[in-house]
Amino acid sequence: MDTLINAITIIVTFTVFLFSLMIFLNMLKYKEAALSLIFNKLDESILIFKILAIAALIFSFGRLLDLLNITSASPLVDDAATILNLTTTIVLIFAFYKLFNIMKIKNLTV
Repeated sequence: MDTLINAITIIVTFTVFLFSLMIFLNMLKYKEAALSLIFNKLDESILIFKILAIAALIFSFGRLLDLLNITSASPLVDDAATILNLTTTIVLIFAFYKLFNIMKIKNLTV
């Protein structure tokens, strides 16, 4: 079971890395256009930034549980921190996916 959880964690973390890399490369290639798309689609962008704020709250609560895990030897605290960290990563995947779709420049050939 631990191997399955580790494999899922690696896949999910790699997915977050790929989405953030795609956003970064898109920003390097189309700086002004990508930023203007964020402001043109303001309602979607505000929703994404709310989701990112929720992910930051979940992440900080998971870090607090990790600190509590250092002082206590409870496996329940360790499992809760792991679940919160995985939840944060999944929420980040969703937010980065939506952000990339907003910032993506569609190549239209006429």
